[in-house]
Amino acid sequence: MTDKIPQPGPQPDDWPLGEIEELAGLIAVRIAGWEEYGYRNPPAPHCAVIPPLGQRSADAITAGHGAVEAIDELIRHLHGMRGQLVAELRKDSDIRGARVDAWIAERRDGAR
Repeated sequence: MTDKIPQPGPQPDDWPLGEIEELAGLIAVRIAGWEEYGYRNPPAPHCAVIPPLGQRSADAITAGHGAVEAIDELIRHLHGMRGQLVAELRKDSDIRGARVDAWIAERRDGAR
């Protein structure tokens, strides 16, 4: 039987990866809505073209504002993740440094 040693700090479930994935999908849909589900270069004559600025519908404008809100929320999540990751990297470095210092001291004391 193998016992898992509990790890300190955040676990994989603590990262908001699912929320980030959902926000990315929401942003894609809202951007498509802003572009009124058209194409910059339509692949066929019957395909819609993105309307020029100033000619988009109220629904497109609403979708554009929704995309901005979702982007802001995504940035908040990413900023939090960045802070958490930087803290973990620093703590990891400190732990490794202490282990190396102990190893060096052990070698130095053993050489006397």
